[in-house]
Amino acid sequence: MKVYQKSLRIHRNGMSRLDVVIVVLVLTLLVSLASPWVLRLREQARQTACANNMKQLVAGMRAYHDTHASLPPAAVWDVNATYSLALHESDRVERISRENWLQLILPQIGESDLAAQFDSTVPIGHVNNEQARTTWVGEFKCPSDTFHREDSPHHFYPVVGEDQYIEFARGNYAINGGTHNYELTPPSTQGPQGDFCHLVMSEEPRRYEMWGNGIAGINKSFSFDDITNGQSTTIALEEIRSGVHELDPRGVWALGQVGGSITWGHGVNGDTFSPNNQDFRADDILRAKELHQAVGSDQIEALGMPTCSYVDRNQQSTARSMHQGGVNVAFVDGSVKFISDNIDPGLWHVLHSRETPPEELSDWELLADMSNFAEASTTRRSSLMDIPHTYTNSFGMKFVRIPAGTYEMGLANNDRNLGSPICPTHEVEISRDFLISIYEVTHEQFAMAENQEIESASDIATLPITNVTWYEAQTFCERISKANPNFLYRLPTEAEWEYVCRGGSTEPYDWNLTRQPNDQSGDAAGITPWLPLTPVGNYPSNTYGVYDMRGNAWEWTHDWFDRDYYQRSRKTNPFGPELGFIKVVRGSDWRFIGEPCLLDYPMQPPWKKNPFVGFRVVCEPTDSSLEDPK
Repeated sequence: MKVYQKSLRIHRNGMSRLDVVIVVLVLTLLVSLASPWVLRLREQARQTACANNMKQLVAGMRAYHDTHASLPPAAVWDVNATYSLALHESDRVERISRENWLQLILPQIGESDLAAQFDSTVPIGHVNNEQARTTWVGEFKCPSDTFHREDSPHHFYPVVGEDQYIEFARGNYAINGGTHNYELTPPSTQGPQGDFCHLVMSEEPRRYEMWGNGIAGINKSFSFDDITNGQSTTIALEEIRSGVHELDPRGVWALGQVGGSITWGHGVNGDTFSPNNQDFRADDILRAKELHQAVGSDQIEALGMPTCSYVDRNQQSTARSMHQGGVNVAFVDGSVKFISDNIDPGLWHVLHSRETPPEELSDWELLADMSNFAEASTTRRSSLMDIPHTYTNSFGMKFVRIPAGTYEMGLANNDRNLGSPICPTHEVEISRDFLISIYEVTHEQFAMAENQEIESASDIATLPITNVTWYEAQTFCERISKANPNFLYRLPTEAEWEYVCRGGSTEPYDWNLTRQPNDQSGDAAGITPWLPLTPVGNYPSNTYGVYDMRGNAWEWTHDWFDRDYYQRSRKTNPFGPELGFIKVVRGSDWRFIGEPCLLDYPMQPPWKKNPFVGFRVVCEPTDSSLEDPK
């Protein structure tokens, strides 16, 4: 029998070397394309986990409020820990610090056993609290923070140069202490301090309280009723990063200190005015000098954790995270939102303030991603070409004509990378003459506009009116405009104000930090000792015949504040940004003298009052028939 067999030739259905190479290339391409997507998914998951941690913490704070009728204080400091009551100046934080907000809400977030381990009768640095303060808690960690590890605690050395240290576990969440000015010097003619902080110290009974515009202070608590701002628009908690070295005290969950578990003083009145702020002087923390020596200043900045090397005090710290482009913040109502690093500093400031009127933030989310607001349009009247040299209105307010001109506004950067809102110098043209009040508005004039009376012989009648909001100053302008229908009264723009203050001079003003014995100028901004408020016209006028531009009360201007505005303002008659949340306050030809002139201590929200901030006005004729009284 003949058997037919299949061919022995094998038909291979496998892949050739070329096929393998092509497949490898395709897979490599797919992996390279998918990797960023996978990484984004992972980061989104970490960001979501972080947000969930914050929701749990705010729920605990709200439960604490239900029990105690107030939110927890940011921290409890022991008034008997040191001889001096100036606890904010002490470097013995392990002695003065007791409970902080996070310890106080432990029972409300399911950590009763951990809460029981703390001994509240002794300081946080006491050995009795060692086990509790070194406990690592997963819910206190943002998964994106690679510096927050169980094996990277904070070591606080009570005495620099010695080996003994006190250990603390890390944390990533801080209570909103506020965006007020961190300076504790009270407002004065030397400096108004803007949105200033409050400090109470007394010996009998021994008492210490420190608070700003946030939802919690040191030895100070607030209730929901104290939050003028809505609960959905007031920040309660925000992220902070764990320190980049054992000496770095930032991000320590059980330590009731600024930077450790409290954000503080990170608004427009300083140099850490936004989340993840990268100004080289941004955070002010204890042992910063030693941290710079251990890590290196360049490396600290490269890690995105700048701190001022010459400040040795926990007094200023902003929100920080390792998420791309921003931070998570939790509001009092428990909602969590991701805030861009590029948020307008003014908006960042007022979102942290419990005092912000709710109507100011009705559309804040539409503006949250806008870092620069559009330029405001000018409203100057066309009839300004024909105005008198001097003028006195029915309220007894005297005005003088300021000639049109051009000048260099602001401060030269000089390649110092200052990042200052008063840099760079830029040419400004005031295109037409205008009238400005030679004095600041007085108590008597302000009362007349409100149909009230003050005895002309009264001690306060001719003092500049202060403790008025920007809105009240604006209302004054509207009232006197109605009383004098041929005139429009308004606040001067910042450019007009500085132009008048300089008095036509192109030379830098010769400032002295300390008042000279024979100084009769009345100049006060930045000068020690400060002068009291005095009746208007008590000191000599400048070359334009205008009084108290560098002294007496600080003054509201028309403009919204924007830190970048000098870099993009128009040349002719700039009117400031169209929108904003903070108003410009002026009191010298720049802001201040020395280092403070690079910051913005005077700026403040338009609804806030200050005992040393008043105003003067510009008068614009609306009828060309106005004649010169001379």
